[in-house]
Amino acid sequence: MRYRVLGALELRDGDGWTSLGPAKWRTLLAVLLCHANQTVSTERLLDELWGEDRAPQSATKLLQTYVSRLRQTLGDEAGQTLITEKQGYRAQGYRLTVEAAEFDAHRFEQLVEEGRRSLDREAPETAAERLREALAMWRGAPFADVPPTPAVATEATRLEECRLQAVDARIDADLRCGRHTAVLGELEALTAEHPFREELRGRLMLALYRSGRQADALAAYRDLHRLLSEELGVEPTPPLRGLHERILNADASLMAPPAPETDRPAPAAPRKAPGAPANCRPPAPRSPAAMARSR
Repeated sequence: MRYRVLGALELRDGDGWTSLGPAKWRTLLAVLLCHANQTVSTERLLDELWGEDRAPQSATKLLQTYVSRLRQTLGDEAGQTLITEKQGYRAQGYRLTVEAAEFDAHRFEQLVEEGRRSLDREAPETAAERLREALAMWRGAPFADVPPTPAVATEATRLEECRLQAVDARIDADLRCGRHTAVLGELEALTAEHPFREELRGRLMLALYRSGRQADALAAYRDLHRLLSEELGVEPTPPLRGLHERILNADASLMAPPAPETDRPAPAAPRKAPGAPANCRPPAPRSPAAMARSR
């Protein structure tokens, strides 16, 4: 069985992707996927399905019914994929076993990590390819058709942040490959949507400068400086101030490097046992100012 949550929640066992029927079934599966390969207690599931202290008296029996229905959908009547954790004869919780290749969120994060490792090795073409493959897996908002329970809402927010970090890393890879004009429109839209993210603003400034638009690059900095001052009462960070100073002085070393001919082959990455998705680490790509200093 395969699972997709980077959009509407869908299952695949055979020829095509299908959605799960009633909302409670989708919620149960979504919560279990949020904690894939981990036991989720019965009490936690009741709170997720009905809200804290709002479960009906029949909630435990209803949960057992939903679990049974979900197992039928998964073709898991024996309970080997959706495992019941028992204490005596009583179910204490449930655990959904999922391989990384079966779950789009896990696969997405694997590809993003591969892309970041390629950036760390100065292999931007490989990085851009991996990151584009990862981002192509997105079909919409995570868990788009699942009610926003606490676990689902938290995981959806985390995945959205992971996606934005992956976009930033892919743009970094494109800039290192000399594709500054190709990413300009995307950067302008992203900085408008996320005006306080200095990494994106710095990449926009660098792309504008490399495109022969020094005045626009300086204006992008002034816009952020004014926004930070008026909204937060702070200054841009030192790396961004340094990049602004170098653009102001028309630093020729900021200009685009030649596109790399080939990337060095990647060393074999250690295999990780499948489990719940790791938290997104802080973005690995260097800031535009740091990137420029190494040219």
